Amino acid sequence: MNRVYSLFAALLMGMTLLSCGTSNGLTKAEQQALVVRQVQNAVDNRQFTIAVDWMKPLGGMPRHVSSTYELKVSGDDVDSYLPYVGEAYRLPMGGGKGLNFKGKIKNYVVSRSTSNRYVIEFDVTNEEDAYHYRIDLFTNGKAVIDVIARDHDAISFDGEMTGLDV
Repeated sequence: MNRVYSLFAALLMGMTLLSCGTSNGLTKAEQQALVVRQVQNAVDNRQFTIAVDWMKPLGGMPRHVSSTYELKVSGDDVDSYLPYVGEAYRLPMGGGKGLNFKGKIKNYVVSRSTSNRYVIEFDVTNEEDAYHYRIDLFTNGKAVIDVIARDHDAISFDGEMTGLDV
C-alpha cells in the first residue's frame, strides 16, 4: 500500500512541476524576458501592430470595441484603423475618414520613460487633418494610444501589441 501512495505522490509531484512550465517549455520568467526582447526589437525596427480593445473619448465613457481595430507602424508608414467618437470641428463632404487612413510618419521620436515603458510619438497629416500620436508601450506588450488632432477632439485607446510569443 505504501508503494501505491509513493507512486501516487510522485505522479502528483511530476504533474505539478509540469504545470508550472509553459506550453513552449519556457518558465514564466523566460517568457517575460522573451516578450521584453520582442517589444524592444519591434520598437527598434519600427515594425509593430497594436490591436485596440478599448476607446476612451474625450469627456465620454470608455467603450469596449471589437478586436479588429488596430494601429500598425511599418517603418515610415502608419496604417491607422481606429474607431472615432467625438466632436469634429471641420469635416469634408460625406463625413470623412476619421482615424481610418494610411499615411507617412513625420517627427518619429522614441524615449524610454521608465525601465518598463517606451513613449513613441509621431505626426501624420492627410487631406482631412493633422494628427499627433503618442503611444505608451509597456515591455509586456500593453499599450495606450493618445491621438490629438487639429480638427477633432482627442481620443485614447487601450490595446496590446500583436505577434508576441507568449
